[in-house]
Amino acid sequence: MKKNSGILNILLLDKYRIIYIYITSILSYFILNLILNGQKLSFALIFRAYYIVMSIALFILLNHIKKYTEQYVSKIIWAFFSLMIMISSIGFMKNINSGNIFSDYIRYIDLSSETILLLETLTCYSLGEYIYKKKKISRMPYLIFSVITISLILIKYDKTLFDFIRIFYWIIEIPLFLKIFINTMFSKNLEQNEIDIVKAYMFSTILIIIIEIYGYYSYNKVAINILVEIIHLINFRIVFNFIVINFIRDPYKELSKSLSEENQELDKLNYRIVMKNRQLENSINLLKNKEYLYSTFFRFMPHPIIILNSENNRIIFVNEQFLKFADINEARGIINKKINKYIEFMPNDIKNKDYNAIFHIGNKKKFIESKFLENYSDKTKKLILIKDNTSKVQTDEIRKEIENKKNEERMRTQFLSSISHDLKTPINVIYSAAQVEKIYIEKYNLDALKKYNAISKQNCISLIKLTNNLIDNSRINSNYLVPRLEKVNIVDMIEEKVMSLVDYVKWNDIDLIFDTNVEECYLDIDKEFMDRIILNLVSNAVKFTQTNGKIYVIITEEENDVKISVKDNGSGMDKKFIDKAFNRYAVGQNSVRDVKSGTGIGLFVVKQLVELQEGTIYIQKNLDRGTNVIMEFKKMKENMYE
Repeated sequence: MKKNSGILNILLLDKYRIIYIYITSILSYFILNLILNGQKLSFALIFRAYYIVMSIALFILLNHIKKYTEQYVSKIIWAFFSLMIMISSIGFMKNINSGNIFSDYIRYIDLSSETILLLETLTCYSLGEYIYKKKKISRMPYLIFSVITISLILIKYDKTLFDFIRIFYWIIEIPLFLKIFINTMFSKNLEQNEIDIVKAYMFSTILIIIIEIYGYYSYNKVAINILVEIIHLINFRIVFNFIVINFIRDPYKELSKSLSEENQELDKLNYRIVMKNRQLENSINLLKNKEYLYSTFFRFMPHPIIILNSENNRIIFVNEQFLKFADINEARGIINKKINKYIEFMPNDIKNKDYNAIFHIGNKKKFIESKFLENYSDKTKKLILIKDNTSKVQTDEIRKEIENKKNEERMRTQFLSSISHDLKTPINVIYSAAQVEKIYIEKYNLDALKKYNAISKQNCISLIKLTNNLIDNSRINSNYLVPRLEKVNIVDMIEEKVMSLVDYVKWNDIDLIFDTNVEECYLDIDKEFMDRIILNLVSNAVKFTQTNGKIYVIITEEENDVKISVKDNGSGMDKKFIDKAFNRYAVGQNSVRDVKSGTGIGLFVVKQLVELQEGTIYIQKNLDRGTNVIMEFKKMKENMYE
């Protein structure tokens, strides 16, 4: 419906304009009549000249807007005005070339009037079919051109055919006119003040028919022809105005309106852009002011401050306090440097209440508490506030060192007290045994004598162990203890040492068992060191093992190393004590012999002796009962490639 309505609107013309065309056309006749002094036949040529000029002018205008017009309607209009130019031009050629000017001119006027009427009829028929039935007659322009051209050629060569051609025109015009009339009868006017140009043509055609009928009985043919010419002029002007208004003026008016609206939109947009630019300028000025405010504020902050680029963690600003803190003369010496070049942030799993980062500058380091200010509005930057806790950390370290010294002094005092006890007790026992042995010698009591000899031997072993530990501890402190490594069959060496301690262990009602998975295994060791190690470990095992307990000394050869373990099924070590068992002066609380026995340097000395021989020692954890001390030594190449 919208499309059909659009087509009908194309062919509408204001009725007041049509009335205006009728009036001005009639007035033009009277004006020309006064100018031409009653020369009736000159009217036709003047009208033809008018048709030619206006058609050419219209062609020029339509050529610029043809792509914006309805293609089918435009094609019909082009055909109409082209043929009008051709018909009008023939009149001028006849006027120039013909000898009998008057007779030819009369005949030309009659023929051209009939031809123009046929042209108007065919044009209105084509438009009517398109308007009312949406039917396109694509060959109509060619048909019109062919009929008119053939008719003009026939008249030129045979003037007697004029009446025949007129009748032929009527035969074509009458059914077409009836068809147009029927179509307009069922059409509806869209607007009260508008007239369809097809209906305007019908009115003009009816006038021409009436005039033709009247002229058939009249002898004043010239006057009849002039009336017909005036009606054709009216029709031409109606079509011309219709084209100018609907195809030129209104589209240009719409275009001008559209351009005006676009210009208004552009003006509004331009105004908004100007206002946005002003807002942007104000925002930029505000940002500059804020930046100046922030930089001034940060510059005079009493704490060191660093501002980083969030993307690459490069330093982009430092204040004066930071330069003083870092002992840097100029800021450009640190600007655009990576932050991790100067600050080492501590991992999250390392908790320290005094500092969370270390600042490095040259060979110096400072302990700092760095805090990222998350409320800083600029997401492209990071702000770090630094607090220098170096003095506090160093003070705490000194305090800890003093506490350690105090602990060491206290432990040393306890150590001396333990030594005095460990020295005094065996000596008293040996002295008492020597006095008792003298009595049993006189009585020849060998069993009692053996018993006290064993007691003396046991206490001598304790004294030897204590003396060796004291000497080794002193040497370790002075870095004077050096191993004398030699190739030794570790199996024979340890077995011999274990056998020498069997009686000592047996006297405490404990079994000492030696086991190995290899008969021979050579290691680069210090024999004296190994004797002391085995003696210390077995003595400790005796100390923590109940009566009827067992102590195992086991040698295990593996692919690349040899393991020597001293294992017991005694009370074992406290789990917390295991971690510090090899510390100097460390004393366990699970001894079943004598709570006061032990100096706390035995395992410390053992660990040092093992490491001096390039071995490792550790205590196996998570045992249900007892203690298992394991030493590992690398095998000699001869053992590895046997």
